[in-house]
Amino acid sequence: MKKDVSEIYHEFNGKLVGTKRMKLAVCEVLSEMPKNITSKITKTCWFMSSLEDAWAFTFTGDDLKSQHLIFLSDDLLLQNKKQIYHSIAHEIGHVILGHRNSVLERQSKKEIRKQEKEADLFAREFGF
Repeated sequence: MKKDVSEIYHEFNGKLVGTKRMKLAVCEVLSEMPKNITSKITKTCWFMSSLEDAWAFTFTGDDLKSQHLIFLSDDLLLQNKKQIYHSIAHEIGHVILGHRNSVLERQSKKEIRKQEKEADLFAREFGF
């Protein structure tokens, strides 16, 4: 049985930082995924976008220790619902599939393309 959106929101325990639209989109995407994925993501990920009432915000190193940070741009959140949900599911796929970060680790273009394809397939698996 899948979790409902409000339950998922509460499980993030403040790790959704951004607009109401972004928070709802993340929770709706996760509501279509199995509980084990939802639980892992709510425990190990922060989602961030711009805030409606702040220009900037600060985290301490302890806030993000052993956590993943997924940033959703303002431009993405202006796209249609299908594109937004696919992008969120794609980024969740990178976490679930244990992909390495090509910004922090040198990777070949072939390896990066493989990871991007796998994350797209992960998103499509859930209809996104």
